[in-house]
Amino acid sequence: MLTFFGWIDGITASGVVIFGFIFGLFFLYKSRKTNAKILTILGIVNILAGLMYLGVFTDFLVVLATGSNLDNSYGLVGILSYIWFAPVVILALYIGVELLIPKRKWYLMVIIIVICILFEILFFMDPMGTFNFVPLLIAGELLIDYNVNMFTPAGIIMALMLLLILVILGFGFLIKSFQSTGILKKKFFYLSAGSICFCIFGLLEGLTEPGFMVIFVRIGYLISFWLMYYGLRD
Repeated sequence: MLTFFGWIDGITASGVVIFGFIFGLFFLYKSRKTNAKILTILGIVNILAGLMYLGVFTDFLVVLATGSNLDNSYGLVGILSYIWFAPVVILALYIGVELLIPKRKWYLMVIIIVICILFEILFFMDPMGTFNFVPLLIAGELLIDYNVNMFTPAGIIMALMLLLILVILGFGFLIKSFQSTGILKKKFFYLSAGSICFCIFGLLEGLTEPGFMVIFVRIGYLISFWLMYYGLRD
């Protein structure tokens, strides 16, 4: 039977997946009404980023249904979550280069896509080595907790991609905000704040143990997409 902290972990992870879909579909709806291509991409990013909690969400459902955790012998919890990392990175960085360096975007995007494909290959070759899974003392009391092993090839690539998002989207949009005036200044500031929040709370997710802190981390993760939405909407 799940403990109190197990319920917190499961409910908040479920919230990220469900609200990721709700927010993403709302952004897609708004993009169709305004014919905003970038907002369409943000809607897809939001759905995929929500699915990065699919492993924990699935484990939660399995515990509720069977009383025991998902079979993680081959790192399935990590696979279900981080299979979406590369598409999120590619689409998020596309938004950044499209707005900041549109004439040279494909030079950078080709490199990013190649690196992300390499990440997927390395990740699937050794999922149990890519993540540090916390052993469960009693099955069904807590959900399977894990973090990325940053000293593996896949972990190093993941860290570099998050750093790239922080530099291009976070600091790049912040510099643009300082250089702009009026409504553009506000839009670039929202985009910068959303990107920085995404990186910070995404990193904290891997460092935070199941408990009260995951509530704030996962709420902050969702807020990052609303900040970006306010930066992209008309």
